[in-house]
Amino acid sequence: MATGNITIASLRDLQGWLWDDRVIGFGARRQAKGVFYYLRYRHNGSQIMKSIGRHGSPSTPDTARSEALRLLGTLVGGGDSFAKPLTSKGFGAEVERYLERKRAGMRPRSFGEIKRFLTNHFAPLAKLRLTDIDRRTIALVLAEIERHRGPVARNRARSALSGIFSWTITEGLLETNPVEGTAKVNEGGGRERVLMPDELRQLWHALGNGRFADLVQLLLLTGQRRNEIGTLQWSEVDLAQSMIVLPPARTKNKRKHEIPLSRQALAIIQRQPRIGTGQRSD
Repeated sequence: MATGNITIASLRDLQGWLWDDRVIGFGARRQAKGVFYYLRYRHNGSQIMKSIGRHGSPSTPDTARSEALRLLGTLVGGGDSFAKPLTSKGFGAEVERYLERKRAGMRPRSFGEIKRFLTNHFAPLAKLRLTDIDRRTIALVLAEIERHRGPVARNRARSALSGIFSWTITEGLLETNPVEGTAKVNEGGGRERVLMPDELRQLWHALGNGRFADLVQLLLLTGQRRNEIGTLQWSEVDLAQSMIVLPPARTKNKRKHEIPLSRQALAIIQRQPRIGTGQRSD
């Protein structure tokens, strides 16, 4: 999070937060309706964030800094009548706010996965304040996820949780990410296992005939992903060039992908029924 001297000049091009390096806890944040000044501190074990005015007449960096010092002085005297825990609505409320921010910039499938992890898998955290969620609490929930759903689900859930806590830091809600230090478990190795020649021959002969056999044989001959071959369209097949041409929308890296076809692969495709323009060729 950015720190520096809060001045009129530094606020002119401000994006996000800027925390003052002269008065600890005094900060400014640009929002949709302008730049606002804040004071952040701890009181009775809770983190407190108080808005102390909007930038512009009458509030300036100097007057806002003076107000921050005055409020900090009341803390020294034991008073804090305006204190309200920033995280009083709980983790669940912050999840809703986080998801609303993320929705527009994510693919629906990725967004749905993160939403499922945060709202379902981490439901036990929903009513806890952010400041009450520590590393041990997270580790216990992750262990339950691993026990019921496996190591892959645990690691993906952990990644989703780390994402929202990183976001809370940028929002000024927390100082540290409590997910850091929790273990990312071994998922059982990468997908490096490949079929040996004898295994390929056995599989090929065991397939027999039919549409399913054609699909699996095309997968073996082209080495492409299941979805790329399983939803192959006639419009993606160039018979003259003996090639499959997948458009960017159909590939993982969003780039056009050209796949040369062997005689065997071409023969399998050619015997598929032409249901109609744009219909599947598998």
